[in-house]
Amino acid sequence: MLRGHVSPTRDTGRVSPRVSVVVPVFNGMPYLRDLVDALMKQDYPDLEIVFSETGSTDASAEFLATLDDPRIRIITPDAPGAARNWTAATEAAQGEFIKLVCQDDLIVPDAITRQVHDLEQHPTAVMALAPRDIIDARGSVLYAKRGCQGLRPGLHNGADVIRRCYLTGGNIIGEPLTVLFRREPLLATMPWDDSNPLMLDVTQYAKVAPRGDVVVRGESIGAFRVSTSSWSTRLAKVQRAQFARWQREYAESLPGPPSKTERARAWLGMERAALMRRIAYRVLRMKGAFDSD
Repeated sequence: MLRGHVSPTRDTGRVSPRVSVVVPVFNGMPYLRDLVDALMKQDYPDLEIVFSETGSTDASAEFLATLDDPRIRIITPDAPGAARNWTAATEAAQGEFIKLVCQDDLIVPDAITRQVHDLEQHPTAVMALAPRDIIDARGSVLYAKRGCQGLRPGLHNGADVIRRCYLTGGNIIGEPLTVLFRREPLLATMPWDDSNPLMLDVTQYAKVAPRGDVVVRGESIGAFRVSTSSWSTRLAKVQRAQFARWQREYAESLPGPPSKTERARAWLGMERAALMRRIAYRVLRMKGAFDSD
């Protein structure tokens, strides 16, 4: 089912928007309301917002049905599971640039404007990246400007960025909210793959980034929310195991295997990242950061 329509662009005669923000939805309340508010405040004028809702058992579908904005489309694909919903949302996008935002995260009002500028200024870039803040379940900032560690603002070779993820033992790019994709390389690498579920985003980045460059900016463009609904906060041990699996599969995909030194560096980085996550989650639980009002 498809609802809504796409508004014309600025005096160009085109009906397709320049940018699509896609939001996979499944039991997104109560945070979905905050994300919708953030998307409605985007200052980029040539924008569509696609919600892909797949059988929520909370009030998500009813809430989406109340939205009345010409930029909004709502699709209801028969696509159970995260990867299928993310793929359905992405393939429904009509824009030249595509951003996927998870239902409990946020982006700042000029996030799209900034990242479109980055891709326009760097035609070889297939992805625009930026840091994000980490917020608690109530929306308070826990850590500001996290992500893109080791990546200076500017242009980077995409394959080198993925290799840095491998060597540092973590997702240095961040959640999808931090990324604006160029349409063609993203669609060419569909579907999103959750055979290694907690690496859903990293697996996709590793398919897209090597197709060109990535461009990084220095300031935060949004917020990742830690809450009881966040996979990573509930599954720290599983996350470690699945990142280790991603590292092995990545190493096997390379034309030449990593050196013994690189393999040791990657293992140490992964162990360090896993330890830091466990410590951070324990502290945040003690502070009640995962509990909403």
